[in-house]
Amino acid sequence: MQTKVLNGRYRLEELIGEGGMAVVYRGYDLALNRPVAVKILRGQYGSDASFLRRFEREAQSAARLAHPNIVNVYDVGHDNGVHYIVMEYVRGQTLKHLILRQAPFRVEEAAYVVSQVAAALDYAHRHGLVHRDIKPQNILVDEQGTVKVTDFGIAKGLTDASLTEAGIGMGTVHYVSPEQARGEPATPASDIYSLGVVLYEMLTGRLPFDADNPIGLAMQHVNAPPPSPRQYNPDLPSQVEAIVLRALAKDPAQRFPSAGALAEALSRWHQQPATAGAAFPPPAGRGSSEATRAMGPRARPARVQGAPPPPPRALSRGDELGCATWLIGSAILIGIVALVLLAFRMVDLNPLGTGTQPSPTPTEVVAGVGTATPGSGTPSPAPTRTASPTPTPTPAPTPSPTPETALVPQLLGSTLEQAEAAAAVGDFQLVVEEVFDNVTPAGVIFEQDPQAGTPLPKGSEIRVTVSKGPEFVTLPNLTGQPFTDAIRQIQELGLNYERVEEPSRDVAEGLVIRTEPSGQVRSGETVTVYVSVGDKVRVPDVFGVPYQQARQQLEQAGLVVRSVTPQSCQYIRSQDPSFDCQRFPDGGVVSGTLQWNSWVPRGSAIDIAYYDREAQD
Repeated sequence: MQTKVLNGRYRLEELIGEGGMAVVYRGYDLALNRPVAVKILRGQYGSDASFLRRFEREAQSAARLAHPNIVNVYDVGHDNGVHYIVMEYVRGQTLKHLILRQAPFRVEEAAYVVSQVAAALDYAHRHGLVHRDIKPQNILVDEQGTVKVTDFGIAKGLTDASLTEAGIGMGTVHYVSPEQARGEPATPASDIYSLGVVLYEMLTGRLPFDADNPIGLAMQHVNAPPPSPRQYNPDLPSQVEAIVLRALAKDPAQRFPSAGALAEALSRWHQQPATAGAAFPPPAGRGSSEATRAMGPRARPARVQGAPPPPPRALSRGDELGCATWLIGSAILIGIVALVLLAFRMVDLNPLGTGTQPSPTPTEVVAGVGTATPGSGTPSPAPTRTASPTPTPTPAPTPSPTPETALVPQLLGSTLEQAEAAAAVGDFQLVVEEVFDNVTPAGVIFEQDPQAGTPLPKGSEIRVTVSKGPEFVTLPNLTGQPFTDAIRQIQELGLNYERVEEPSRDVAEGLVIRTEPSGQVRSGETVTVYVSVGDKVRVPDVFGVPYQQARQQLEQAGLVVRSVTPQSCQYIRSQDPSFDCQRFPDGGVVSGTLQWNSWVPRGSAIDIAYYDREAQD
């Protein structure tokens, strides 16, 4: 990193983290005399104009979030091609480090973390911001134990990037929701799913899904139900397992209605009845399959104290009827067996249709005992018995040989050629279906039936679905059209849209300036529609910025700074009782006559006031 001080203000001191999208430095704000964290975009993103516009817009949105469990965003800018974000510096470590060192957590410890992350998520969701990249690497725990979430609205969501794109690492895909993996827009429910994966990892010490590549891993999020958490942590209460599996439901509607509801359920798990199995199984249909078998050493189970045992179940009338039915049925079965044996005995003594005494058997008759002749009162002497011919035994039928079986191989994420080679090992036959898919690259398998690990007779069929890649539609040129007409045409093509306002001297207010992308667009993709606000400028948010620098920013934006007024602590507190005179920077802007981040006509006048510790009323 050649640049040591960005824009003459932010000094870079030490590299403290790296990700697929950016690197993070511990820095120092020379203007406000405080430590900061500076996130610098990697080169491939700094050269993408479309990404940079969205990046800066979302960084500004995140800067408006003020919550104790959210890392503050102070500034966003660029210096000689280096694009950066300035954030609050948190002294502590990531939740990922704690998981690697301490997992599995006790339920109470996990609930402590989840409750604070959930508070941050609910606050952001109420303000219209979805995180899109919740993972332990983006959750910080400071020295006092306070949990803070970072990268709100800044992380590049999977709706904006292919899973094969450089920078979309396995760390993100391990926590991605099924709808994001399918290329659908992220929603608050997507953050809840990702938080569920984090909870699973805290309680078991391992992730629910793993694969050798991002495609295969994403397909597991879409198709495979997660393995039971109690498989890796047998001491985990069944009520807690049910909470985890509900958060990981494939259908967003089956998850918790909010992150706070998830945290509340986890904090009150003792009050829930114990369950014999998962209380929230994944829905059937696409996405139902056997869980992928996790490999590796078994995690150390956490001891959970205080869970009350389930109360003994009283015998109900239905149970009594069931017992009675069983006894009666058993008696009937015994009677039937006895009758069958008696019938065979009778046939042996007197075969039907002969009218004579039964044929002698090879056994001897006891001496002095005769047989009675019908109609006589005295027994006749027992006849001398001769041995009957030895019956010829009937040969038993030869049993059919049991067909040889093999386990179905894992084919998800493979090419058809790779799948054919894997199937040949078990002499399986592939039945191939090709369909368009916006997420999976062309030629890659993203569905299979039966699932991996299923025992099947050799020679059986395995059905696989191979992606033909994304289906494209032609988006007409919408430049100059009214916004309402443009979105109607976009929706008729099965596309989603996002509105972004931009100033323009050439395009009238309310008309479309451009769309991104344009021309050939993937089916189901989100189209960004840039709408003109006319010849206007956005008022920079300069709250807390030194007034000399603030004046420069406002004038560069196209505004006229009419007056700059110092104000005392007493006066500012009379307007805002929460104002902290000790912590607020001396000379920092405290107010302006135009609303920050609002659109106003170019050349509008603005008055600003700044805090002056020496000012007197």
